[in-house]
Amino acid sequence: MLEVIAYVVPTILIILVGAYFYVETQRRKAIEKKKRAIISRVSTIKNNFKAELKGLVEQKILTIKQHEALYRLANNFFIFQPVSTQSIEFCEYSLNNVIGVIPNTSPESHYYDRVQEKLNEFVAALPVAANSFNSNFYRKDLPLLIKQLVNAIDELHKTESELSDLSNLSDIDNEELLPSEAA
Repeated sequence: MLEVIAYVVPTILIILVGAYFYVETQRRKAIEKKKRAIISRVSTIKNNFKAELKGLVEQKILTIKQHEALYRLANNFFIFQPVSTQSIEFCEYSLNNVIGVIPNTSPESHYYDRVQEKLNEFVAALPVAANSFNSNFYRKDLPLLIKQLVNAIDELHKTESELSDLSNLSDIDNEELLPSEAA
């Protein structure tokens, strides 16, 4: 009986140790795969943001300096924040908001200079030092800066619309005066 136990117990122990190492290896592979997926997603988000900014530079909506300052938003996002699914989603949301609020105003537009002024104010309000790109900045300050830019651009559009309406009224008044002057 002892001989059977002497053969069975070590065999079972070897099988259990082998099973443990197999399960542990599979767990580590799964963790590594998840890490690679997260890194890939972060890289994709950054590359998409960079491509969007580059397109805006090519359209002459952004200057190179503005591009560099805005790209720091993506580049510094995870320096002082943990990399998690929630933070990745928030990063993507924030960067899409930044791209979404940049007005698509061509240099030929008559209020292009005023839009550039507002964009310069937005970019100047962004931190320069990497340690300023912390969670508080992204969760509180950046949404406030985006809202200010949106409000400023809306105000420009509103002013532009009012000026356009006044110009149209002036043209109508001038046309009404012309026939009476000829009579």
